[in-house]
Amino acid sequence: MLVLTACVQRVMHPLVLAPVTLLQRSGLNPRPATVVHFLLLLIVVVLCFFLAPAAVFSVVEVSWTFLDGIYFCFISLCTIGLGDFVPAARPGQQYRALYQVAVMVYLFLGLMVMYLLLRTFHKMADVHGLTTLLQLPRCEESVLEDTEPIVNNDPTPPRLKDKAASKPLDPGSQPSYNSINKG
Repeated sequence: MLVLTACVQRVMHPLVLAPVTLLQRSGLNPRPATVVHFLLLLIVVVLCFFLAPAAVFSVVEVSWTFLDGIYFCFISLCTIGLGDFVPAARPGQQYRALYQVAVMVYLFLGLMVMYLLLRTFHKMADVHGLTTLLQLPRCEESVLEDTEPIVNNDPTPPRLKDKAASKPLDPGSQPSYNSINKG
């Protein structure tokens, strides 16, 4: 999940923020711009990650129909994964190892795009005020949270502000196992 989140954060600007800004510069207000962008992104995701792969699966997998391919794509990319349809499960399939790697790449990219779609929907809900209505966290908070460095490169250790915190504890002030009543 960490890798997916990192990948989506990298593509968030060129695929979400830049197109919405471009739509706003062309004269659209922020609300219609986010709706138009989300609908365009949704159409691209459905075409590229559901319909096209379903057509490929229906051709490569002999026993699958086009609807079986759509079902597999939906179940896999929504992380339900029932396991009733498994690609490259037929023994003796030509280029089976390459096909399995291609399916893994498709699933990784598909999960990344689904997460991107959810983040875009969250940003759209933010612009329309739905996050406030439903008392959800705002999308900008998660972006600002990621800009803080995790590791501080400052070589000096943090200073203790309270003198009492730097003193060692008195062993007599702490409870011990000997003080537990056994009765």
